[in-house]
Amino acid sequence: MLTETGRNVQRDLWRGVLVSVVAGTGTRAESEADTSLQDQVITKPAGLENRAVGEVVSRGRLLSADVNGTLLAEVGVTDGGGALLTRKTYLPLEKNETIEVEYEILFRVRNP
Repeated sequence: MLTETGRNVQRDLWRGVLVSVVAGTGTRAESEADTSLQDQVITKPAGLENRAVGEVVSRGRLLSADVNGTLLAEVGVTDGGGALLTRKTYLPLEKNETIEVEYEILFRVRNP
């Protein structure tokens, strides 16, 4: 069993590698074998926030001028070398100048 201190150490290791939030238009279901988004259209620096014991949130925000006219349908987080660490698909969202989008991806270290 990981102690609370151990979980926070693991969380801090995640903080050291979470660099970018990426978004795209791909609709293929996510898989453990994914190495990139299906159709990446933008990369944003990841904002990081500690939450409860063992938790860190990676946040990326698309502003009103970003990727207008696209149907956003996937999001992920990459490390400093561009390796995809997470990928999630969702119902397509038509991005336009009246919409800002904020993604939050939670990384949690917990005991089974």
